[in-house]
Amino acid sequence: MAHPLRPETAFERYRPKPGRTPPNGTPSRSGARCGRGPHSVNSYREFTSKPETSVYSQGIPIPFPRYDLPEDGPKTLAATGGQQIGLTATGHAGYPPAALTSATLANSCDGGVTWAGARVSQQGGGRTATVHHAGASGAQVTLRTDRTDAHGDSVTRTVVGADDVR
Repeated sequence: MAHPLRPETAFERYRPKPGRTPPNGTPSRSGARCGRGPHSVNSYREFTSKPETSVYSQGIPIPFPRYDLPEDGPKTLAATGGQQIGLTATGHAGYPPAALTSATLANSCDGGVTWAGARVSQQGGGRTATVHHAGASGAQVTLRTDRTDAHGDSVTRTVVGADDVR
């Protein structure tokens, strides 16, 4: 029996076999990770908190990075250039993060050996990064981001195997 605290075991149960249809109805292709999560996520956070005596419980002031990826049904990205990735952040347990004051994104298609910095532009309260995956068909994308909000709370996150390039 699988260890109950290992999160990858939940993904293993639903991993489709080549040629079979996964629970979400999207046909798989040989070797596809259809619906599986990333291989690993590493985060480093900096924040300042203070006790609120007037409340029973409070959220920790840490931002959680969110990515708006241009992926299709089986969670793959096209091997093209100029793709837009939305960069936002959510808060912990009701903590509303302030507007982002800085955001960077770098991507790697070789497991983190080499990195390509993305051009990041501001749009409203969020940021948009432009990445290039031309010629990376069959590769897995690793993303590394740094985000800081107006409160000075920040997060650095690396997501290994974030998506596959088709």
